[in-house]
Amino acid sequence: MISYRLLIGISIAAVLGVFLLVRGMHKLNLRVQFMVLLGLGVTIGFIFLVMVQMPSFPEWFGVSLIAVVFIASLFGTRIFLRSMSQEDQKTEDEAREELRRGAEDSGLADPHSASHTP
Repeated sequence: MISYRLLIGISIAAVLGVFLLVRGMHKLNLRVQFMVLLGLGVTIGFIFLVMVQMPSFPEWFGVSLIAVVFIASLFGTRIFLRSMSQEDQKTEDEAREELRRGAEDSGLADPHSASHTP
């Protein structure tokens, strides 16, 4: 049987690990951020499966781990959506800059002006 000291140590390590993972998530690219969120979701499912299958598994431990991972996934989702928004804005800015350079090269002052019809 697992001692309560070990369970407390595992829960503290899990909390710190998930916190550090979500905290450093904004530095990762979008694909890795998505994989982190997918991993957090799989972790929730695995913990729930273990809780249901093992009658000796302490409920407080499983519930606390699920709560930590679920709350962290909310913050991770927020960071992921913000990163997607910033990526879209960056792509849009690059397209505008390219359009502006193309208009300057072709001699057009403003490609969106009223005198310019497509």
